Formats: sequence, C-alpha cells, structure tokens
Amino acid sequence: MLQGVRMLIGEIVPAFKGIAEKVVPGAIPALDAPVIFGYAPNALILGFIVAMITSTITIILTAGMFPTVIIPLTFTCFFEIGCAAIIGNATGGIRGCVIGAAVSGIIMVLLVGFGSYFFNNTIQSWMLVYGGQDFSLWGILEGLVASFIR
Repeated sequence: MLQGVRMLIGEIVPAFKGIAEKVVPGAIPALDAPVIFGYAPNALILGFIVAMITSTITIILTAGMFPTVIIPLTFTCFFEIGCAAIIGNATGGIRGCVIGAAVSGIIMVLLVGFGSYFFNNTIQSWMLVYGGQDFSLWGILEGLVASFIR
C-alpha cells in the first residue's frame, strides 16, 4: 500500500506542476497527508491496524445506537488516523502512536454515527464510506446551527 502511495505522489505532483505552470504561474504543487508517510511507515501501519481494531470494537459496542449501520472506514483509518499515528509516534513514541490511533478510531465512529442523524437526507451514504472526523464534525455543527434557524 505504501508503494502505491509513493507511486501516486511520484505521478500526481509532476502532473499538477504541468497544469499549475499553465493556469497559475509560480504555484508550488504538493500533497498533504501522504507526504509524511515515508518518515515513519511502521507507525503508519501500526496506527492503521490499531484504528481498524478500535473502530470495529466501537461499532460492535454501539450497534443499534445510530440510525444507520456504521462500517469500518478503512480510507479514514489509513489516511487520517495513520497520519495522526505518525505525529503521535514523533511526539510520544510507540505509546503516543497507539493511544492516539485508538482514541481517534473511537472518535471517528462516534462522529460518523452522530453525524448520520444530520446527513440522513443528503450525503449519508457517502459519509458512511469516506467520512472522517472533519467531515462529520462540521456536518454536526452545521446541522445544529440549522436546527436553531428553523
């Protein structure tokens, strides 16, 4: 998987550079999260595994609590929580990596679950596959604000 990410970075950044030179001269193309994967690949994989385990356990423990069935979000566990595990490893070692990934895995499921109340008529299916902490949190906040406006 890491090799695939390296290949993606190696192909997409030069492609963006070519487009950027024509559309926005002087722009510097870059990617966000995948760029740090190479600095701690073991922490990335460990964080991904811990997040998948804790999110699956959280899903089992919260079964029936949300209006939809939550599935483990592999995309979010790898890209969002994996990056958090790399940073946790850099700041707190293996303990920071594991604890950060475990807490993030639990929070991810809870945010997607509570967010499903607000997304039931819009992007609920998309959120159940690709949703993450940021999408869910903003959706919940916007849903709460909208409920006060009505």
